[in-house]
Amino acid sequence: MLKLLFHVMTLAGHLLSTPIYIIHDACGIDKETREASPKPHPFSLQTQYLQVEKADFKKLANQSLGYRQFDTTVLCTLPITSQTGAIFSTGYVGARILWDNAQPVVGDPNSLGYYTFQKKSYYSYILLSAGVYTLSLKNWQWSAVVSSLIDPENIEAGYSLYQAVISGKYQATQQLSVIFGVINETGLHQEKAWPLLGATYKPSDKLTINCIYPVNFSVEYNCTSVCDFGAAYRLTRLRKKLHPNDLPSSRGIFEYQGREIEGNVKLYPWPGSFVKLFYGWSIGSDISLADSHNNNVTSYPFKSSAFFSGSAVLSF
Repeated sequence: MLKLLFHVMTLAGHLLSTPIYIIHDACGIDKETREASPKPHPFSLQTQYLQVEKADFKKLANQSLGYRQFDTTVLCTLPITSQTGAIFSTGYVGARILWDNAQPVVGDPNSLGYYTFQKKSYYSYILLSAGVYTLSLKNWQWSAVVSSLIDPENIEAGYSLYQAVISGKYQATQQLSVIFGVINETGLHQEKAWPLLGATYKPSDKLTINCIYPVNFSVEYNCTSVCDFGAAYRLTRLRKKLHPNDLPSSRGIFEYQGREIEGNVKLYPWPGSFVKLFYGWSIGSDISLADSHNNNVTSYPFKSSAFFSGSAVLSF
C-alpha cells in the first residue's frame, strides 16, 4: 500500500508538469506486498524544478529558447476499504518561456514568437484532481482519475484543460507486469486521446525496466538501500492559452514540447520520502503557436541543449 501511494503521487506530479505524461504506475504493488507493508501516511507533498538551457532555433536566425518550470502538489489518499480507496490532489505549476532574439524586427513574421512572450513570459495552472483505485481482483489493479488544470488569472472554461485517465495493471508473473488504459485530454479547442500500453520487467531484485507508452521509458538500478541510479527518456509538455495584450499574436494558444534523455540519482533520507536529481540533454524539442481557435498552427523546432532538474517527496 505504501508503494501504491508513491506511484499515485508520481501520477499527480507528472499531471502537473506534462499533461500527456500524467500517469506513471498508479497501482504499483501486488496484494502480498501490500499486506506486508506498514500503514502509509495519508498525505504527500511533491515539489519539482526543471531548467532547460537555451537552444538555438533550427530555422529562426539569431533566436533561442529556454524553459523553466516549478510545480508542487499535495496528495491525499483516503482508504475506503482494505482493497479500495479515493485519491485527491491539488497543486500549482508555473513555467517561464525564455525566447531571445539578438536582432528583433517589428513586423517581421520571424520575430512573431519573440514579441509574443516579451510582455508576458510566465504562465501557470492550478491543479484539482480526484480519483479512485481498487486492488480487489487477484493480480489486477485499476485506477481512474479526472483532473482540471485551471488558469489562476483567468478562471474560466476557455483557459482550462481537462483530463481523464483509466488504467489497469496485471501482474503476469513475479517479474513481469502489464499496464494498459487510455488517456484523454480536452480543452483549448482540442481533444486528444492516447493509448496507455506497456510493461514493467524486473530481471533481478535490483534492476527494473519500464517501457510504458507514452509515460515511462526508464531503467532503474537499486544500488543500496538508500540510493538508486537510473536513466530515462523524459517528456515535458505545457499547453496554454496566451493572455491577450496589444499584439494580435497574444490572442492564441501555445504548446511547448520537450524531449529529454537523462541520468538520475534518487536518495531516500528516511522512509516515505526521497530526493531525486536529474541531468541530461534536450533533443527534438519545439514550441508551436496557433490562433485562438487552435487553427493556423506554426511549429518552431529548436536544437539540443543541456537540462537539469530536481524533485522531492515528503510523506506525512
